[in-house]
Amino acid sequence: MQRISALLFLSIFCFATAVQAQAPTPKPGPEVKKWGIWAGDWTILGTSKDGPSQQEYKVEWHMHNHWVVGGFALQSDSTWKGNGLELHYLEILSYDPARKANTLSGFESDGTTWTGTATFNHGTSVENYTQIGPDGKPANCRNDWVVSADGKAVSGKSECEQGGVRWTSFTGKGTRTKGGT
Repeated sequence: MQRISALLFLSIFCFATAVQAQAPTPKPGPEVKKWGIWAGDWTILGTSKDGPSQQEYKVEWHMHNHWVVGGFALQSDSTWKGNGLELHYLEILSYDPARKANTLSGFESDGTTWTGTATFNHGTSVENYTQIGPDGKPANCRNDWVVSADGKAVSGKSECEQGGVRWTSFTGKGTRTKGGT
């Protein structure tokens, strides 16, 4: 009886191990792949204002966006040159299945952080997010982006609101210089 029990246990263990070994590797769903419109390297030129009463200045923005963690997130490493500064930032673009939303979160070399969500529709992306500046003051912002049908050009505008005052914080156009979806 002990031999049958041992054989039965060994058979069940081997079967369970074989079934577990055959489990498919998780793959990112189509929701996260919507961020693919940003994959690759981009150069965007435009103008920016850091606040409603601030002076407008020219911007040169370089982004390197690549898939990370098995394709479950797009990482954006960027350099923002303007107003006499060169800022670096890291942004993570992903999909949150619990919230059923495309999400973004970022960190800038001046201490600014932001979190938000995005929606996509036929080459357009609308990002709504809250940005916390180095001074600790929040601003609610919205980016409206349009990517060309061939995926090689983009134009966009960002508007922010802080303390009841709204302003256009960025407008620009750019090209994908390398890579793609």
